[in-house]
Amino acid sequence: MTTYPAPSPDLLLVHGGWHGPWAWDLLLPKLAGTVRTVALPSSGTDPRALGGYADDVEAIKTALAKSNDRPTVVVTHSGSGPAATQAVCGQRHVLGVVYVAAFVTDVGQSVSDLFSGPPPTWWELHPEEEYVDALTPLSTFYNDVPADLAEACAARLTHQSVAGGQAKLTDAAWRHMPTTYLVCDNDRTIPPSVQEQMAEHAVRVHHLPSGHSPFLSMPDELAAVISRESDEFMRARGSD
Repeated sequence: MTTYPAPSPDLLLVHGGWHGPWAWDLLLPKLAGTVRTVALPSSGTDPRALGGYADDVEAIKTALAKSNDRPTVVVTHSGSGPAATQAVCGQRHVLGVVYVAAFVTDVGQSVSDLFSGPPPTWWELHPEEEYVDALTPLSTFYNDVPADLAEACAARLTHQSVAGGQAKLTDAAWRHMPTTYLVCDNDRTIPPSVQEQMAEHAVRVHHLPSGHSPFLSMPDELAAVISRESDEFMRARGSD
């Protein structure tokens, strides 16, 4: 009897702070199956129109609804981790979450609870308008990205709402479904030691010798991790 490989689950890619769906452009052609992205309202060019944490959660839920209940794996990067962790709760068609150097918080916990002290030195904070700009993206986000590409991406960065850092989760996906954490070992945005602490919530942990943006510096390697983990999530759901 001829056997055929199981179809790949859909993928939903959720960008991090200051970025947009364009961040995934190099990665998209390297992934199999149906791949969707979502634009988060907390990032944007108009600081007066920025959304908050709840808006990001709703945007992710809306994007998930477009899958028509097809098995889906969510990939979340950096600051979108908490919103994704909240948004996929109760979404039965979501097989699992891959956290790429992302913040992972627990119920009743916010990102600000993970840190103490002043804001990072690379933040340009606008407290009255409640947004922040990234001062040194070339060294902070793109330290291992080719210079031309890094400069082009830095030019596309937008403002970022700071409201999401204070939001506390009311539920956490990793309590209900398998999750994987990818630690970026040369990250200058979120210290790898902090990533490893957050990765304790995940079922599996992988490492890449990359900076904060492996979708730009190591897209082939990142695609391989996402593909393997998607297959693992699919097998785990099939054995339930």
